[in-house]
Amino acid sequence: MELDGLKVLVVEDDPVFRQLVSDYCAQLGLEVHTANDGQEGVEQFHEQQPDLVLVDLCMPRMGGLDLLKVISRMAPDVPSIVITGNKAMSDVVDALRLGAWDYLMKPLSDLTVLRQAIEDCLKETGEVESFSPTESIPGWEDPGQAIEMADNFDALKQDTQTAQLIQAQLFPEYRQRRKGYDFGYNLYKSEPVSDRLCDGFECGEHYYCAYLARVTPSGNVGAFVSVIIRSFFNQKLKRYRQGGSEAILEPYAMLGYLNEQLVKSGLGCQLDIAYLVFDRRTRRVAIGRAGAKVKVYLRAGDVLSPLALPESPPVGQVSWGQPNCHYRDLAPGQALVLLEGAAIAREALLAEEFAGVQQQTQSGGCVQLKSSA
Repeated sequence: MELDGLKVLVVEDDPVFRQLVSDYCAQLGLEVHTANDGQEGVEQFHEQQPDLVLVDLCMPRMGGLDLLKVISRMAPDVPSIVITGNKAMSDVVDALRLGAWDYLMKPLSDLTVLRQAIEDCLKETGEVESFSPTESIPGWEDPGQAIEMADNFDALKQDTQTAQLIQAQLFPEYRQRRKGYDFGYNLYKSEPVSDRLCDGFECGEHYYCAYLARVTPSGNVGAFVSVIIRSFFNQKLKRYRQGGSEAILEPYAMLGYLNEQLVKSGLGCQLDIAYLVFDRRTRRVAIGRAGAKVKVYLRAGDVLSPLALPESPPVGQVSWGQPNCHYRDLAPGQALVLLEGAAIAREALLAEEFAGVQQQTQSGGCVQLKSSA
């Protein structure tokens, strides 16, 4: 097996579930080490130096979130997968922020889901290059069920307040000014949960990345999609920081990855999105767009000039096409603008009035990434 010789640390306080997961990982060819709680997990992590950590969130002495914090300081390049029965999505969001590559919800009615998560994780981190097609392990088949993320998804669809709280944690600061760039955004929502998503973040010393997206269908699903889209970006960002994949700097490679993962999720959602990667050294922006709802403009003063970009279907389709990337050089003071929805988004943008997420009677969004001295 491709996993032979790789070490996994299973940190779980439930002895039955810990043994179940450990036995399954051993069948996959992994060298398995276990810990009863987070504190023992730290000790085992230091002693065994595993290639992968599987961690529960709710444990005595030290919980999973605190363990992830320690791991991220000790060895930020070691990936982790959260396996938890905790239904609090805020904890899952925190785990993703701390660098968890994936999360699975208990009970694991089909352990092949765990195998797929391990394989995807190790491929992304470069521990292995590729895998043979997944084959079932005798004695471990459960053909009746697959779990993906259905429990959380269904719960959020019914719980607007929780969905709103979760999504609010994911939006960035509405104004970010650093040497070389000035980022600002507004998102206007007419419902408690926004179906518009955006983010802006530094990627290494030289790059700044930003995106604006529209989720279809609208509703509480927006909160769930916000979580998984952020986790997909975090995975590629972490991989880049480790000196591996540069997909985070290649808009259409990144959009292709989002499409693949969103299709795999089975959520039945589509994403119209525009993604920008700004090189602060050369003032060149790489632009990728999927779907037609998010418009891209070059701004000089109060003049917005639309950019003619190649057409591409929204992210989330099995037969998704991947056009070439578009590039634009920005002079100091020029900006690229992403616009979608109601006219209020354009009006606030032209007035340079950025305030983040706001409740309005109409929905829309704008993101501006300006080249500065």
